[in-house]
Parts: sequence; C-alpha cells; structure tokens
Amino acid sequence: MYSADIFQNVPLAEELRQKARYLRILNLDNTTFTLGKKIQDADNPSCQPHMHAGPPMSLTVNDGIKRVLGTVPIGPDGSVSFEAPPNTALHFQILDDQHRALHTMRSFTNLMPGEVRGCVGCHEQHSRTPAVALGTLAAYAGSPAQITPYPWGPERSLAYERDIQPLLDRSCGACHQGEGEGREKLDLTLRPGGFGVFSEPYVTLTLGQGAGLHGSFPARRTERGIAGAIIAQQAPWRPEDYTTVPPLSTLSYRSQLVEIAGSGKHHDVKMDPQDLLKLIVWVDTLAPYRGEREVREMADPDPAHPLFQKSDYPPSDITVECVYGQSPYRPRMRTAPLVNRSYRQDEFPTMESRLPRDAQGNIVPPVEFLPDGRRIERPWPPQVLRSAAIRLPSQSPNAELPDSRSQARD
Repeated sequence: MYSADIFQNVPLAEELRQKARYLRILNLDNTTFTLGKKIQDADNPSCQPHMHAGPPMSLTVNDGIKRVLGTVPIGPDGSVSFEAPPNTALHFQILDDQHRALHTMRSFTNLMPGEVRGCVGCHEQHSRTPAVALGTLAAYAGSPAQITPYPWGPERSLAYERDIQPLLDRSCGACHQGEGEGREKLDLTLRPGGFGVFSEPYVTLTLGQGAGLHGSFPARRTERGIAGAIIAQQAPWRPEDYTTVPPLSTLSYRSQLVEIAGSGKHHDVKMDPQDLLKLIVWVDTLAPYRGEREVREMADPDPAHPLFQKSDYPPSDITVECVYGQSPYRPRMRTAPLVNRSYRQDEFPTMESRLPRDAQGNIVPPVEFLPDGRRIERPWPPQVLRSAAIRLPSQSPNAELPDSRSQARD
C-alpha cells in the first residue's frame, strides 16, 4: 500500500506537514456476532441508545471490533509505503510525534493477496492522480515498511472498563475518587450509569455532563465530553454531519482528557507514557466500550430465555411468516464465526460449515482468551485440511485431481 503524498488535497495541508510523523493502520472486523434482538445485553434489554443491533460496542457510534495494527513512518515528502495484511478492512490516521490523531479516514479499504494499491492522500477529492512519479518518493525507495505494532500488540481490541478505567484509577483516582477534592467536579469512580450497560464515568467522558437522549441517539449538545472522540451518531441530524471532519479539529489532538493526563499542567499529574499512549488510541478509535474479549465472554442467545418468549427469533414455528423470524442462521456471540476472505467457496457450502467444531462435531468458539488476556484463534478449517487442488507441472492434463471439497468436509 502506498501514497505519493498523503497531504494531497487536504485542508490545512501545510500545517499537517509540519506536525505529521506517522500513519496509523487500523482494522475493523466483520461483525458476525449478534444477540438476535436490539438489546444491550441479556441483563439490559433496553433498545437505547441507538440499538440498530445488539450488543452495542460504543456509545459514540454503531461499531464493530477495532484493532490497531500499528504505525509506519511518513516520509519527509509526505509519502508512505508499507506492507499491509490482505483481506482485511483497513483505515488510516495521520499522527503527530505523540501519536495523536491529526486527521482520520472514515471509510475503509482493503487489498487482495499480492495486490499493490495506492491512494492520492487523505483527500477530499478522489479523482486526482498523484502529482509526482513514484520513483522520486522517499518512502518508495527500497522495500515497503513493516507495520510497527503498539506494545499491547495488534490482536488486542481496547475496552473501557478493562483498559481505560484502570489508567484513570492510577493517575486520577487520588483526587477524583473516594474523598478526593476533585470528585465533586468530575467523579471518576466506576459506577452504574443512566444509559443501561454504559457505566459512569464512561458516559460523562464521551458525551459530557448531563448527557441525555434524543429518541434513540445521544442528544446533540454544544458541549461534548472531555475525551474528545467524534460522536458519529447524534440527533437531531444535520446535513453538515455528513461532511468531512476537518483536520486538527477533534480526537486526541484536541482531547482535554489527553491534555490533562499527559501535559503535567493539571496538579503535576502526568500519566505513564504507555498508559497515555493507550488512552490516546482509545480516544482515536472513538472510545470503544466493549472489545472482542467482552463479546466472546457473552453466551450465545438461548431460545428458552424470557427475552425470546414473545419473539419470532430465533425461529421455532414454521407458521411464522416474518422473513427475519425464519432466518436459518441462529444468533451467536461466543461462537460467532470469523470471516475468512481467503477461501474457495466450495470449502464452505453453508454458513454453518464455516463454524469450527470439536472432535464430536460440537460448535466451539473460534477465539478464546487466556487468563492473561492473550488471544488464541482457532483457524477453520485446519490448515492441514486445506490442500488446494492444484495440478503439478508433471501431471498430464487428464490426470485425476483430488477432491478438495471432500477433504475439507473430512
């Protein structure tokens, strides 16, 4: 993946050139998990805020599982060139020397195996060609850069209570929890909030003091939370909400929370550098509340649960005419499949055949987490069974080929 000049056509391009040092590469997983109803979780059956699907991952936007793969350097001429993972939904952010986001991409791209692909910068106009020849680019001279991961690794997806609240407890708790003098102004004690599953102080940090709802979405307010994340879905809606977010105007670069935690100007508080980096990334990924671990710890929906007693989903009655109710695929959480784009269609004749199973044929979670938080992914089908039916040069054109489909099923 390369770009001749990531600043091409960007507003405030020259100011960005002076500040930008890295390009952050993020991944958004395909969302296959669902509770089957618009609920926050089995213990919080409310449909608000903005429950287009359940369970919600964030209060700022309907979102999936995000991971930060790492960063690559930006050349002095604004060029970048790096080796990207294929079959993966990617988007990018321009960072300063503190890894704060100066500008963010709000759509996704991907590459197929072996593909070389370029873009014309973090642009507003996509129908332009690069202004310079590739051979003159600083980042294009030599091999593409390798993505440098963050200390917690590219597999980890951040979550508020697991990753961010402990940072606030360590650095801010003395004043903003317990008997601290700052608690009255901003209470950073972890406690139930008024938005169902979303706890405090998460709600206040993202939406601001006295946040409320407008219908099923966070109510638009003149003052946002000090975290500074983009609140992508607010109501009532306005046409300007669908325009490009200007550079240098939001996220961690303008975050009051990041400034307070990292500058040392607020009662000499200065967060540990690695803690601060994690806080910055959390803000720049739009303040996720749940991560993959939280999703995989939720049981698959039980059709016998009272939540489904007056619901036509999961399907149990062939007389139900609702198309949604007669979906052949039951909702899943801990056993929700991973989407693998590198496969032949005949390896997976049905959705159910994509689900990993144990020796007895029982469906098992494709991802498990060890007590220390490490993520273990179970590939499916096992690599040893995925032998491609490729004719070797020595074989005659009429030679009989092995049936890869039966191998995959076996």
